[in-house]
Amino acid sequence: MGITTIGLSYRYKLPILTAWSTPGAAMLIGIASGHSLAALTGAFIVAGILVVLTGFIRPLNQFIERIPSPLATAMLGAIVLPFCVKAFIPLVDSTGLFAAMFTCFVICKRFCPSFTMSALLIVGISYAVLNGHTVDPINFSIAKFSWVTPEWTLNSIINISIPLYIIAMLSQNLPGIAMLKSYGYVAPTKPILISTGAVNMALAPLGGFSLNLAAISAAICMNEQVDSKTTQRYKAALWAGVFYLIAGLWAAAVVTLFLSLPSTLMGMLAGLALLGTLLMCMKTAFSDTPYQEAALITLLIGLSSITFLGLNSIMWGLVIGLSYFWTQQKRADNNQK
Repeated sequence: MGITTIGLSYRYKLPILTAWSTPGAAMLIGIASGHSLAALTGAFIVAGILVVLTGFIRPLNQFIERIPSPLATAMLGAIVLPFCVKAFIPLVDSTGLFAAMFTCFVICKRFCPSFTMSALLIVGISYAVLNGHTVDPINFSIAKFSWVTPEWTLNSIINISIPLYIIAMLSQNLPGIAMLKSYGYVAPTKPILISTGAVNMALAPLGGFSLNLAAISAAICMNEQVDSKTTQRYKAALWAGVFYLIAGLWAAAVVTLFLSLPSTLMGMLAGLALLGTLLMCMKTAFSDTPYQEAALITLLIGLSSITFLGLNSIMWGLVIGLSYFWTQQKRADNNQK
């Protein structure tokens, strides 16, 4: 993740972050137990091949690139909004923590907006420690790679590779490309898909189950707080890649630290960090009159948490929102004739 983030961001001078697929990980938890690690590794390689092939198929690239920005940002708003709402839930159950962090948030936004998240992390950890929250002993040993020789079985390809590919494309790469577009960047779709798919193929035997574009975390590197000049925000992604590398080398220490922190603290950090992104999504989604109703439908369905025919609410929101917009657009064109 660190290497691809640094490489892509530096090559195209865009804030391009990569990540693993969280929905993909959730899927694997449910269905991976019936497959050996070697068979899973082979399935991960096939999923990477499918992503690479997608990068070479021009019609698929064109479809992704032509999704209207208002609908794409409405979809992103449905992803981000629940995180932002959770930032204010501690007001009831953890009033002291909420007061300390929100006060810090207000002060930093007024005087030093670029350091808001760093200050929030320091205040949150300090508050937790001062109130008796203990941190588990941290192991600072460097993580080591472990090779797994892949095996290919039809069962694992059908039940692991194809679902993982679909989830990576629809739940990660599509929102990630939409995020870049929503901030005015021209996403290099083909190189992103080919490079991330190829790296996933190469690193699957070392544990890389899915590598794709990030959406939510990427948004933090794209807003105005990073830099007033959009052409300079890629440097934030470069630093994110550096911290990816550090987190990867000392993975055990990082995981131990964050699992030791109160869940309410982590919820507030994530929600407050994404407020600016949510505001941007709402502005873009509803600023253009012809798209407003379709964007609203996309947002509401995305927030519904439904699952139907294997697609989650986020994708159904985009599908139905696009269908509604195209239907209304065709009707308007016919009326003009």
